[in-house]
Amino acid sequence: MRTGVVAVALALLVLAPLRPARAQFSFDARRIGMGGVSLSRDGNARRYNPAYRAVKNKNKISGNPKFSIPVPLGLIQFFKDHPIGQLRHDPMFSPESTAFNPVALMDVIFNPPIFYEVRKAPTPINDVEFTIGRNQLIVDLGASKVLVPEQDFGLGTTSRLLDAGFGFAGFHVGVMGFLQYDVAFTLDSTLRSFLTSDSSARPNTPYFLNTDGTAQAGFAPTVSYAGRLLRGAGGDDTDDGFYLGGALHYYMGATYARAVGPAGFTTGNPVLASTPAPLLNGNLYTSNKPFGHGVGGDVGLVWISGPFEVGLGANDIGAKLTWDHTKIQRFVFDTALNKILDSVVVADTTSKTTLPITYLANAALHMGTGTIVGGDVVNTGRGTIIHVGVEQRTGPFAVRGGVSRDQRRKMQFGFGGGLKFGSIGLDVGFWTHSNSLSTQRAITMATSITIY
Repeated sequence: MRTGVVAVALALLVLAPLRPARAQFSFDARRIGMGGVSLSRDGNARRYNPAYRAVKNKNKISGNPKFSIPVPLGLIQFFKDHPIGQLRHDPMFSPESTAFNPVALMDVIFNPPIFYEVRKAPTPINDVEFTIGRNQLIVDLGASKVLVPEQDFGLGTTSRLLDAGFGFAGFHVGVMGFLQYDVAFTLDSTLRSFLTSDSSARPNTPYFLNTDGTAQAGFAPTVSYAGRLLRGAGGDDTDDGFYLGGALHYYMGATYARAVGPAGFTTGNPVLASTPAPLLNGNLYTSNKPFGHGVGGDVGLVWISGPFEVGLGANDIGAKLTWDHTKIQRFVFDTALNKILDSVVVADTTSKTTLPITYLANAALHMGTGTIVGGDVVNTGRGTIIHVGVEQRTGPFAVRGGVSRDQRRKMQFGFGGGLKFGSIGLDVGFWTHSNSLSTQRAITMATSITIY
């Protein structure tokens, strides 16, 4: 039985998605209907481009909403199928149930059921078969073999959780909070072959994956400037001109951790003469004391000419943090004692980390006929996403459409519409996505109430 548990745990571990496209997720049905593109100046543009601090939002002119309130039809359906009071006995959440499907559970985690799924991605799994004997261990993942990644896979992002301060004459002084994590896995070739070929495990053979995960968080006192350097032909009465912005950050890391090393198991001889021995042999780096420290910056520019605007911004340029007090521990599974042993390799040393450069390039064209066309290219630290979208307004009605390329480099499509009553609107958007473990697309219908 313990052998089966080891195999199941291993199978679940390697079924992580290559790069879930969560960066495309939005609560705004209008944005979803345009393929995920953000056309508001106070959205992604201001987050990634410091030059936009000097540009007016112009919500009323561009038709951008002040904010949107999602209508969570997906949650209503989800809790109808999975009542809150019965979650402990729900097969989706209970590993003890014969109907427990770990792939379906992971799909829910990576694709929260906020909105209604018009077409769900099929769960690529059938009955997983285990052949267990003294001289053999075979794991047949069936259709789930397509989920076993061929290359490195993992999760990661860079976020700014706080941006508070005050400004005057184009200058801004404040404090920025940051969070960055990146967890990468690489399957050993022996392990991948074992999971995909239905062949029996070999005796005295390690089956493992290499792990390299880093997480760091802190805050940064910030000084920035944004202003219009060149004015357009329209003068002060228009937004036309060339804007430039920049920010200087002094990073003060509050906490940092990094784990490096293989994890898996080693078979015996014969293969199951005894329970496969867990394999763990890695180092853990942790900050003993805050703070890490470093210097980095953001730069951005915006050019506006009549109905056309284009922007380019990059964050955390040169952001390298030095952690003066780092402890290094080594964790090893001792097969003789049947437990994990840890020892301090270095009690106090210096280590360095880097915040990845994130960027956004965006362009938009506002036409007098009620048409707006735009696109952006955004990278939040782990993969580039491209969005292109269009909106056509005629009186109170709006029609939208768009395309995008997600972090898996798959094309996705969006379409939708809206109806506006004064300062309140009702928007509906449909979009395809690959946010699940399946290689096939799903279709989500997003609904939201918009305040203009």
